[in-house]
Formats: sequence, C-alpha cells, structure tokens
Amino acid sequence: MKNERQEIEKKINEGINLFENNKYEESIKIFEKLKENSKTSIIGIFFLGVIEIKRKNLKAAKEFFFDVLKINKDHEDANLNLGLVYLEEREFEESLIYFKRVLTINKRNLNALYHSGLSYFSLRKLDESIRYLNLSIEVNKNFVHSYVTLGHIYLRIKEFNKALDNYKKVLEIEPSRIRTKFNISWCYFALSNLKLAFENYEFRKEKLFPKGRYKEVLDKFKTSEWNGQNLNDKTILIICEQGYGDNINFFRYLFWLQEKFNVKIIFYAHQKLAYLFQGTPFQIISNLEDITHIDYHQHLLSLPGIYYKEKNGFEKNINYININQKNNTSWKQKLSTYKKPVIAINWQGDHRYAYDDMRSIPLYYFKDTLHNKNYKFISLQKNFGIEQIKKNKFEDLLVDLSSEIDNGKNAFEDTISILKNVECVITSDTAIAHLAGTLNVKTFLLLSFNPEWRWYIELKHKCFYPNMSIIQQSKFDDWSGVFNELNKKLEKEKKDS
Repeated sequence: MKNERQEIEKKINEGINLFENNKYEESIKIFEKLKENSKTSIIGIFFLGVIEIKRKNLKAAKEFFFDVLKINKDHEDANLNLGLVYLEEREFEESLIYFKRVLTINKRNLNALYHSGLSYFSLRKLDESIRYLNLSIEVNKNFVHSYVTLGHIYLRIKEFNKALDNYKKVLEIEPSRIRTKFNISWCYFALSNLKLAFENYEFRKEKLFPKGRYKEVLDKFKTSEWNGQNLNDKTILIICEQGYGDNINFFRYLFWLQEKFNVKIIFYAHQKLAYLFQGTPFQIISNLEDITHIDYHQHLLSLPGIYYKEKNGFEKNINYININQKNNTSWKQKLSTYKKPVIAINWQGDHRYAYDDMRSIPLYYFKDTLHNKNYKFISLQKNFGIEQIKKNKFEDLLVDLSSEIDNGKNAFEDTISILKNVECVITSDTAIAHLAGTLNVKTFLLLSFNPEWRWYIELKHKCFYPNMSIIQQSKFDDWSGVFNELNKKLEKEKKDS
C-alpha cells in the first residue's frame, strides 16, 4: 500500500513538473491515466482543468472543474478555479458564487477573499470590495495585491490620503513595483502637491528603460538626460512617449526651450503624428537614421516638471498645428450641407488603456443630447466604439464618419479640418480633446469623478486650453448628471446665439 501511494505521488509530481515546464501534452497523458483510476480520478480531472486554463481553453477547463464537483461538491480548489475562470470571462456575479463556496469551506482562503474583492471592484460595489480586501490582509498582512487594489479603489473615490497609505505599503513590501509610483503621483496631483507629484511621475524612466525609442537613443548616443543644464549652442533630442494626446498636449514645452536657449531641438515623434509638428521651428523625426550628434536627451512628459520646478507654473497653450487648406475647404463644403450647426462627438478612447473605464463614456448616455433638433451631430470615432452607434440604434441621430476620415498615413488629417468647421466638440478624455484644445476649438470635455491626473492641474490652474469647458461627475459613476448639465449648456448656447 505504501509503495502504491508513493508511486501515485511520483506520477502526480511528474505531471505537475511537466505542466510547469509547459509540456502540456505529456502532462495531459499522465493526468488522463490518473483520471481513469478511481483512487486518483479527482486529482487527474482537476489538473486537466488547470492545464486547460493555462492553454486558455476556459470552456474546457470549466467542464473539468464541474466534473470534480460532481464527485465532491466541497472541493476547495475546484470551486476556487471555477471562480477564477468566471472572473477571467468577466462574469463577475458568477465568479462570486464559487468564491463564496470556497469561503464556506475555508473562510481564510486568501485567493478567494482577494478575488472576491476584485469581482466586487469590477461590479463597482466598492464597499464590499474594500471589506473582502481587508479580510485578505487579515490573513496575510503582506499580501501586496490587496494593497494595490485598495489603493485603486480609494483613488477612484477621491480618498487620496487613504490611496497613498496603501500605495506606500505596496512599495514597502515590493519596492520594485514601479507602476505604483505613477498612482502615487496621481494622488499628489489631485492634492495639488505638485512638487511630489512631478517627482513621482518620473517613474516612467524606470518603467521605460531600456525599451523602444528610449533604448535606441541611449544605444546610439550615450548621452545624459537634460534636467535644466545650459543648452546654449547645444543639441537636445526630445523623445515622444505615451499616447497621441500626451504629445499634442505637451509639445508646447519645446517652444519654451527655444525661447530660453540658443539650442537645436529635435523631436523624435510617432510616425503617424510627425506631420502635425512639421510647421514648427524644430527638426521633426520618426527615426534616428539621419541624426549623428546630440548633447542631451529628455522625455517629452518630463518637461512640464522641469518647467514647474523653475517657474512654479505651466506653459500656455500654443496652436502650432498648420491647417491643410485644400482639405479644410473640402470638409467645410461637406459640413455645410447639413444646414444646421454641426457638433462633433467622441466618446471612446483606446480600450486597452488601464484606466479606460474612468474616461470613456458609453454612447447611450448621449441619447437626449442627440435628440436636440437644433444641431446636427457627427461622430469622430474610429475603430473601437463605432459599434455602439448601431447597438443603440442611433444611425438616424449621429452621422458615422469612421469610414471617411483619417484613412491615410497621417493621424487626424481629416479630423483637424472637421474640428475647424464645427460649432463645437463634445468629447471624453481622448486625444480629440487635446487636438481640439490646441486648435482653440470650442470644446466640452466630459470627465469622470476622478479624472486623469493632468485634469486636476487644469481644473485648478486653467492652464491648458482656454476654449475648453469641463463638465465633471459630481459623484462616482454618475454620467447622467454630466449630461444633464451638458444639455442645459447646449440649450443656453442656442438661446444666446
């Protein structure tokens, strides 16, 4: 009997070892055999489910775990893994059913407590999420994932000091979690502690090193970062970073460098965005092929912090974008056929962005706005998000221009001309907001309860875009209140015109 038990344990360990080394087919053969043995069937079935999770076959994984529960409904790990699969499938209510079963079996199961907190977080039931996350910390006071999620929750509900406490605990446990420094900077921006905000925002250097354009620059030139040194008779290369909106927003700081120093400035830009900057007094590049010498380099989004340290303020908006007159005339003629003032709208940013749910707006909230007969509404949405027009049956209320605009090699070529020929723009926090703001187009920016960090600067200092009117949620997840205010403003605009 002892030898048989040892042989079974040996086979299980062999299967696990193969699985951990990604040798799935060999591992499956072992667990299939264990599945056929009545003494080891549960072990075999369970690990076959685990392998299918690893192989992203979630439907098959669930079937194996269900088979385990048919034999033993109180199997702790099968219930846990079913909860994890449903969480992966974003079936949050279903995931909670299985996590709660686990906690009935073992009330101190750390994974079930933590992932219950995650499920409630995704359902926006934040009080419940906080409760479960704190329970997980009672089980393991150094469980860093719970502190991260608690920080995110308190950040969202604007309890910034509590968010800071949790983020600092994260760094105390795992100093290598560089991403957390960004969240800390967000809190400090919101609290108007701009010195600490900009200091923590420099985490990007640690996060980016040594990748992409930054690595290319370091490998080719071996230069130092510019942090305020005298640039007279020098050459500096500024590296674009992050999204299109970031670069449109902060390109203005290159004009400050030019004004301050007798310096040659090279901007290493996104290829599709490079043409936007071509009319400026800087050398615009999208690769390093023709650059033979630079004295310094710096990331674009580090310039506002350096500027603030020197001037205790922010650089004013500069409309540096040249208009393609031929394109502008064409769109002016097209838009004039609507016989009404035209309002352009944009509601969805890049859905891959970690905080997209805090900035993008479900299109159905625009329903009452789109029924305003005083205006014609056109969509500037491209790619992800346009499916919401049909889903909400807004085809007769909103003109979908996605197939007509910006189909060339340059981003926003048509959008720029459209923006210059509309009554105003209504947008969520996307690159469109920065493009319209830079062009001095009248813009209504609709923001969540806790918007992206730069808007805390704008709300307090009014330094980015003079023609922008910000309408922000007054309570968490309340887009209805935002649109009530927007619709009142549009009615007033019409009466005053």
